[in-house]
Amino acid sequence: MEFKATIVSWNDIERWTIAIKKKILASDFRPDVIIGIARGGLVPARLISDYLFIKEMLSIRTEHWGITANIDGEAVLKDKLSSTLENKKVLIVDDITDTGQSMKLSRDYVKSLGPVDVKTATMLHIENPSYKPDFFGEDIRRDKWSWFIFPWNIYEDVYNLSKNIIDAPMGINIIEQKLRENYGLETEKINLNEIFKDYVEMKIIRNDSGKYYL
Repeated sequence: MEFKATIVSWNDIERWTIAIKKKILASDFRPDVIIGIARGGLVPARLISDYLFIKEMLSIRTEHWGITANIDGEAVLKDKLSSTLENKKVLIVDDITDTGQSMKLSRDYVKSLGPVDVKTATMLHIENPSYKPDFFGEDIRRDKWSWFIFPWNIYEDVYNLSKNIIDAPMGINIIEQKLRENYGLETEKINLNEIFKDYVEMKIIRNDSGKYYL
């Protein structure tokens, strides 16, 4: 197995974000603004903003991970804010902290905009001695690391994983088997047939007599 890839369910998302909400409510921190780190942090940020009745939600964008499970050098801040954060308490939300670089970069940038307090939250925290968010849904030991495929990233990640295994025209059953063997992917949790039909429609995968190829 090259590395393990784990499908995340919407039930998982709800469980982790509710855990974050409970930890925030148990603390003395009450944010005025929630900032989601695009792209992965936008959905959990929106859920947490709902749980806490926080209307002001903003986003910034960082880039770090490139092709699935590959890091593109140092984290870079791509999109910044146009509004001021002076005298506000800010919660920055992302889906996961792994290296922690994206969150540290985002936190340092937000701190430069004059808020009175900044806290960070992620649904998943991969054990990391260099960074730990203030609030998280679940702590994952480094030796239990997996590439987590969130519901909003299924098409992109499955495509990138499939590119690594399709070295000749293959039927969907063979692709499914190889995804399980190479990445431990629980393919029964996704509709691989529909996903590959959409890839063909988008012209990023080709199909000849039921066999898919690049």
